[in-house]
Parts: sequence; structure tokens; C-alpha cells
Amino acid sequence: MKYLFTLLLLTSLLSNAQKDTIRLKNKNILIGTVESFKTGILVFSTNYSDKDFHIKFDHITSIYIHKKCIITLTKSRRRFGLVRNIKPGIVAITTNEHLVEVFKISEITSFQEVSDERKKRYTGSIDIGYDFTKAQNKGQTTVNSTLGYVGKLWVSNVSLDILDSKQDDVDDIKRTDSKIDIRRLFSKTWYLIGELTFLSNTEQALDARYTPNIGMGKLLASTPKLYLGLSSGIAYNVETYVDETLNKQSTEAFISVNFNMFKFEDISLTTDIKVSPTISEWGRTRVDYNLTLKYDLPYDFYIKTAFTLNYDNEPAIVGNQYDYIFSSGLGWKFNK
Repeated sequence: MKYLFTLLLLTSLLSNAQKDTIRLKNKNILIGTVESFKTGILVFSTNYSDKDFHIKFDHITSIYIHKKCIITLTKSRRRFGLVRNIKPGIVAITTNEHLVEVFKISEITSFQEVSDERKKRYTGSIDIGYDFTKAQNKGQTTVNSTLGYVGKLWVSNVSLDILDSKQDDVDDIKRTDSKIDIRRLFSKTWYLIGELTFLSNTEQALDARYTPNIGMGKLLASTPKLYLGLSSGIAYNVETYVDETLNKQSTEAFISVNFNMFKFEDISLTTDIKVSPTISEWGRTRVDYNLTLKYDLPYDFYIKTAFTLNYDNEPAIVGNQYDYIFSSGLGWKFNK
């Protein structure tokens, strides 16, 4: 019995050693997993609770996270390493080079755990919307999906948005918008960016537009309530239209601004705008704008509203300079 008790005790300790632990001001201790931290709120899950705990960070007296984290600090600073609490309100971050830096908890704007197993560094989401109207048998389907990867120096995102609308006596409306985005961090605030975008829409008679681009970005601001980034570079356009005589290739410059705001606990807003003046075809300018608003629901579900605008001052069809889409739907996200 003594050996059995010792074995059970060691098993329990080893099990807890692989869990995150936090101690609160009211002396309670929670053992589980840190899901996320932003805007001063720590989301913490345990095996014995149906719902995640949402805890104000200033209510935590100590914290232990067994996985390495990407930590975003005020003044656009970033760190990668282990997070340990050394005294109330003070944390130490230990990097791979065994360098230890000490920060106030109030200086941390967000952090994200990064698993040593690559397959567990992926996150994703999918949401679907459908509308049907008896008049003219109108039906519209929208599908939006994302897949993301976060490593120490590499961050990548893949997105796919599809719209298919049909109704009697009217041409079908189809739109496909996708993007692959890869970023390589090389300093505290600077990063290299590579993208491949694809767009097809019937409104502008565009069969396909492939746009690979490369550039450099800088993190301008990072606080508990917002993120602001700026990037610029060069792109190459390959466009095919319904009218094949309009097919063309061109070289563009681009400047892009990304803004994320986290004002409320369960609400997030992201928006970005990219302006692309054509270098090889003087006088043409394209603008792409996106806005997404999400409200988190229990069990990793969410409600999303999104708006996308594409502008071309020299479209294939005169009068169709704009194409835009407004969508909403119910979605689900996962984290490996």
C-alpha cells in the first residue's frame, strides 16, 4: 500500500507538472491550461469546469506556464520564452539563450503559448452562412475559413472566403477570395512578409487575379487595447478576364495598414487596408479593404460579421470600379 500510495502521488505530481498553475489573491489555486491572455483578461481552462475561467490579471498573485510563449509587451516589444511569476505583479521571462528579463505584469499586452510539437501550433476557424428568399428563388451561400500557425520566428495565416448567389432570371454571382500570408520576425518590431492572394468575382468580370508579393513590416503600436502594423513592398499581378483580350500582367507597389482592437472581453475587431498603385501601368490604383467583427460564444463557437471592399479605378467593365460583400454567420474555431 505504501508503494502504491507513493506511485499515485508521483503520478499526480508529474501530471500537474505538465499543467499551468495560477494562484489568486483569494488563495485559490487553479491547475489547467492557459488558453489566451489579452486586454488584462486571462482565459484559463480546467478539467473540472464546463466553462473557461475569465480572470483579471491583477487578481493573480503567481503564475506558472509550462510551455514557451510569444509575449507581446507595451512599446511594441516582443519576447519568446518561459513566463514565471517571481513576486506579486512581477514576472520573469527566460529566453532560449537563458537570458532572464523582469517586467511588470502591466507591461504585458498579450501572450500565446507555443507548443514544442509543431502540429499543436495550428489554429483555425470556419463559419457558414445561408440565405433563401422565395421571391425569384434567391439563394446565397457564404463560407469563410482560416488556418494559422505560430512559431518562434515564423507566423503564417491562410484564409478562404467563398460567395455563391443564384436566383431566377439573373446571372449567378460568384466570388472567391483567398490569401496565404507568411511572416518572418527578425527583430523586436520588424518582420519580412510574403503573400499570395487570389481573387475571382463576377461583378468585375474577373476570372482570376493572382498576386504574389513581398515586403517588410513594422509593429507601430501594441497596447492592451490595440495593435497597429504597417507594411510595404512590391507585387506582381497576373489577371485573366471573361473577355480574354483584357488579360494582362503588371507590377505594383503596395502599402498596407493592419489594425486590431480588443475593447471588450468577448468581442474582437480586425481591419486592414491595402493600397496598390501600379508601377508598370501608370495611373491605375487598386484598394482592398477588410473588416471583421467577432463575438465569442461558449464551446469555441462565435458570431461573425464581415465586410470586404475591392476598388479598381481602371476596371475591365466601365462602371464596375467597386465590388464589395457584407456577410454574417455562425462559426467554430479550434486550437490544436
